[in-house]
Amino acid sequence: MSKSARWTFGVHLSKTARSVLCIATVSSAALAAWAREEEPEAPAAPQKKAKRLLALYSVDAAEYTIYRDKNRREKLDLRRKPVYDWTNVIRSGGQTGSVFVWTYQGRPEVVGSIFSNPVVEAPGMRVVNHEFHSLSTNVLVPERAALNEWRPRAGVVFKPLPDAPRPADSVRQRTFQLRALSREFSARSVDDRKENWVLRLLPNPLFRYESTDPAVLDGALFAFVTSAGTDPEVIVAIEARQTGDGYQWQYLVARFSDLDLFVKLKDEEVWRSVRGGENVWGHDPQHLYRLFPDRRIPELPDDE
Repeated sequence: MSKSARWTFGVHLSKTARSVLCIATVSSAALAAWAREEEPEAPAAPQKKAKRLLALYSVDAAEYTIYRDKNRREKLDLRRKPVYDWTNVIRSGGQTGSVFVWTYQGRPEVVGSIFSNPVVEAPGMRVVNHEFHSLSTNVLVPERAALNEWRPRAGVVFKPLPDAPRPADSVRQRTFQLRALSREFSARSVDDRKENWVLRLLPNPLFRYESTDPAVLDGALFAFVTSAGTDPEVIVAIEARQTGDGYQWQYLVARFSDLDLFVKLKDEEVWRSVRGGENVWGHDPQHLYRLFPDRRIPELPDDE
């Protein structure tokens, strides 16, 4: 996630109105173990301030209306409950955020994070940041009543996973395949001081899904997080997608950071995002990725 103290702050004009898998019958012990494996990591018990921030993030996410066609007929659905909550205690005075997904026919088309941190140069203030990445093969059309905008210029492109098995027939078997395939990836980031950070793959998917679109049978979003906290830096989408030869496992790597990023599949680098030229801290060349500080608000008290 991006956290530059050099951002220029935009004016917020919007109104202040603000998988389950089918598991075959198994023993109770096996079922409990499976449930623990499938559920996202439980966040720490939220305090009053954390609850107020979560409510703020949810309201901000709901302000976006996103379409996957220029005629605005195919509207995405926001899953109002965050799929993941995170913290990063060492950047920008301490950050906290929530990750949301917008779907179409059950498939995630957008992953976004709303997060905030104290403003170092303005004590008593907090900056709220918005971060997005398209997961759609279409050119998305986001709408929101604010000066800050996100205008993707292209759709994403999935690549076949070499040597991957055929997608299995059952949901449960495909879940095992997805986990195994995700572990073949590794990622690292390089910060402004040229320090390398090995990123950690979360053991559970951020989002597990099946689609009613026959072009997509199954899929999951996986996140690589920083060792400085639980902040997602790289998102990997793995999907069973329809081809002329039947369904095939394919993947997409999505930038989710203002740092330089490098991703390997097994021992071969397959993706990188290095800042320079049109790949800047706030967006990539095609604006598939977008980050901006949305507004400043008074710091929230820890207790009321």
